Amino acid sequence: MALQRPLARPPIREAIVEVKSEPVEMRRVNDLRDRLAPAFPNAKPFRLASVAMNLPDERRGAGSDPGDPHQTGWRCESANGTEVALIRQDGVSFGRIAGYPGWDVFVDRFQSLWSAYVAEARPIEVRRIALRYVNDLRLPVCEQFHFERYLTTAPRAPAGLAPEIADFLVQMTLPGGADGLQVAVTQATDSSARTATELPVIVDIDASWDRSISVDERLGGRLADALGTLRELKNRVFFGLVTEELVGTYS
Repeated sequence: MALQRPLARPPIREAIVEVKSEPVEMRRVNDLRDRLAPAFPNAKPFRLASVAMNLPDERRGAGSDPGDPHQTGWRCESANGTEVALIRQDGVSFGRIAGYPGWDVFVDRFQSLWSAYVAEARPIEVRRIALRYVNDLRLPVCEQFHFERYLTTAPRAPAGLAPEIADFLVQMTLPGGADGLQVAVTQATDSSARTATELPVIVDIDASWDRSISVDERLGGRLADALGTLRELKNRVFFGLVTEELVGTYS
């Protein structure tokens, strides 16, 4: 494992924070879409099944009428496409797609979005908080390449077979140390982007907390504390998955 510390060049491809609440009326979500138009001018409707940040148009209901009973919210993009807000009947997701600006700026942007959601949609209770980071690691390829040199949980080839592994996919869900707190981790090679000198490995860390929090004057502080806990868990997992040698390339 590697020492936890800020990285000069964090390998973050995408960062997402989500807060889910009990369902609210769709008309309130529509009002929020109008309120967010200056910051997120590109809005498309999406349906219940379209919960991912970047599903293709035909699956997220891009052609749906705003009055479609299956529509549950809007996918709103900033003008330059680097920020995405999913505003739904059951909560809000905010994603930074490129150029991660650092934790303080990222979480402040979400808090602003969440405050607008509370003002327009008027939810009563928060039910789930989640923080997801998709990291794009670049492993240096050399003649004596071994995954164990860079990743602490890299798979091993079965006994009797050549030790080299061309590709792998590892998924695990771990308890976070508190009731309702857990983290899902996916590690996978991206051979399509492999070159003679480096192999991309995607490390997807999704920390979530299923807990009930009333939407009142104390929510801001409680939400900030919960996001801080999720961030600390996410960081522990990330630095526990990689070696000091690999982290040094991003310092």
